[in-house]
Amino acid sequence: MAAPLTPQRGTVLVADDDRVMRLLMLEMLAQVGLDAIEAEDGEQAVACYDRLAPDLVLLDVDMPRMDGFAVCQAIRAREQQRGHASTVPIVMVTGGDDLEAVTRAYEAGATDFVSKPINWPILGHRVLYVLRASNAIARLRIADAHNRAVLAAIPDTFFRMSPEGFYLDYEQGHDPGAAFTAQQCVGRHVRDVLPRAIADRLMDQLKVVLDTHAVRSVDYALERDDTVHHFEARLVSTGAGEVLGLVRDISERKRTEEQIRRLAYCDSLTGIPNRQAFLEMLERELVRSRQHGRKFAILFMDLDSFKRINDTLGHDVGDLLLKVVSERLHETIRPGDMVAHQGTADQPPQGTPERRGNLARLGGDEFTILIPDLERVDDALNVAHRVKEAMRRPFHLDGHEIFVTASIGISLYPEDGDDSTSLLKYADTAMYHAKNCGKNNAKLYCSALTTKIMSHVKLEVGLRRALQNNELYLQYQPQIDVRSARLVGVEALVRWRHPEHGIIAPNEFIPLAEETGLIVPIGAWVLRTACNQGRVWHQQAGRAVRVAVNLSARQFKDESLAQTVLSVLNDTGLDPRMLELELTEGTLMDDAMATLATLEQLRAIGVYLSIDDFGTGYSSMNYLKRFDVRALKIDKSFISGLPQDSENAAITRAIIAMAHGLKLSVVAEGVETDEQLILLEQYGCDMAQGYLLGRPSTQEAITEMLLGGVVPAVR
Repeated sequence: MAAPLTPQRGTVLVADDDRVMRLLMLEMLAQVGLDAIEAEDGEQAVACYDRLAPDLVLLDVDMPRMDGFAVCQAIRAREQQRGHASTVPIVMVTGGDDLEAVTRAYEAGATDFVSKPINWPILGHRVLYVLRASNAIARLRIADAHNRAVLAAIPDTFFRMSPEGFYLDYEQGHDPGAAFTAQQCVGRHVRDVLPRAIADRLMDQLKVVLDTHAVRSVDYALERDDTVHHFEARLVSTGAGEVLGLVRDISERKRTEEQIRRLAYCDSLTGIPNRQAFLEMLERELVRSRQHGRKFAILFMDLDSFKRINDTLGHDVGDLLLKVVSERLHETIRPGDMVAHQGTADQPPQGTPERRGNLARLGGDEFTILIPDLERVDDALNVAHRVKEAMRRPFHLDGHEIFVTASIGISLYPEDGDDSTSLLKYADTAMYHAKNCGKNNAKLYCSALTTKIMSHVKLEVGLRRALQNNELYLQYQPQIDVRSARLVGVEALVRWRHPEHGIIAPNEFIPLAEETGLIVPIGAWVLRTACNQGRVWHQQAGRAVRVAVNLSARQFKDESLAQTVLSVLNDTGLDPRMLELELTEGTLMDDAMATLATLEQLRAIGVYLSIDDFGTGYSSMNYLKRFDVRALKIDKSFISGLPQDSENAAITRAIIAMAHGLKLSVVAEGVETDEQLILLEQYGCDMAQGYLLGRPSTQEAITEMLLGGVVPAVR
């Protein structure tokens, strides 16, 4: 058996168990220019079809192992599985008087049949005819596919209409939403069948189709059985002065589109419009306000300290809070704050969430409110004030009573900008300004804020380079023993010498370092530098001096803090007892249980622990005992009024007495006069620091003081 490895165009698979029959078939096919592939039985025929994909199959009905009917069915099954758009023609060879075999052949999927005895001279021509017919059918299928692409969808209902708008034919589809029957339509004008507005639209498009031969479609809605159904009528010219109409019920598609659009424009957590919906609403408002010469405002609201809610109560409670916040905002905004606009430019896209007072959630805990038709700036401020007050009311969620506040920024059109990007950015900028002004605040945008923000950004970039460029350095403020006037300790204070702007005040870059997280690497550098200097002083002066280093809240929450402290002490050789770590009340009380665990680790190392700025926070006596710190530092705000301010004097005396009762040492900060120092000595204060006793100084100046033994200003 000879079979080409790669069949050419016009290749026929011949399957017959009779070798003589195969040879005769191959000869007849060769005479008409067709190549052939031989198969001795049914299984081999299927294998050859799978491997070589012939253009036609010539099958004998009676074959061993797998008869011609089974082979035909197997080939058709493979075509169906592979999703073939066309089918290979199959010619079955049957007995001359076997009508049952012919019927079975067609049922199995045969294209044609040849009866025995075979008329050999016409066999090749018969096969050529079948091939040509198959190619014609294939071309028809391709043309049909092209027509389907043009029509875009198979309709449910078909009608033929005259140029005047009369129904000539109407074949009702099987869709349960089909609006009319043939009896209701044929012979009648479209205006007698459909509502006038819809009929007019169809007539307009019918004229376009007849004039241009283009395909046109009209969407419309009809009410049936108290249900609104959406239809699409697709119109195409027949070329004979008539129009074919294809109608489909697209109600389900419309519902799906609306759901998709709603998901695209609706915040999944709160159910109010999301960022994309707000931006499109803002663009529409810009168009409308430009056209009518009107003003509007954007309120950008952010919850203060929302992260604390997530961190302490969990994200589930945080999500619930955001839902309730959105509901409270919706209830707070009065109908008079908003205007229901008319006109295309004012309408939201179909399927978008309801406007809900032009309220949207941009993401996280950020919300925006659009106030159109603004008459006065005070109107926007009044809305902001109501929103702030609404947020101040407690939220009762999942067994928790939660208190939050809000910071709000306001930008105005056209005063602050004439495009959506600028207006939203400026409202955001004003919101951050409100936060920086103490939170629970509302601020209007002004151009100076942008300048300030840019300066802030440049400062951040510079701070990130400060460590690697050796721009940071330390100064040390003396701490003296009130009774002996001896220098017993110093507080390390970080300073920044900017290469362009000179000395940057700590109150400018320390909050920035906290905000950006740079305080952690900066704090580690301060700790290492101060400990190393403490060891040097011990060697120079022959006596130890305690070095105090402030720990920020971020540093204190760093899981590697204890390991960092231990590593620095080991590397520098400083006695742990000569390292004092200062923490604020707020840092200690933020998470009392975690605080106790961290303090236990630090105490195990042997460092000296103190509470800085005492009196400005909310430490309870119970927690002071549990924290087991060594000293309290009275905030300078209580010292500054002494001795004239009797209330500050009483508070200072009480703090000292309480601390001594807990066996804690007391350090007074901000001592600037002899009278203050004398009064503190009378109250029993242990140590003091301030400008009277020494300003922040270089390490060389502290070395001289150590070698001198006393503080000159106290003498």
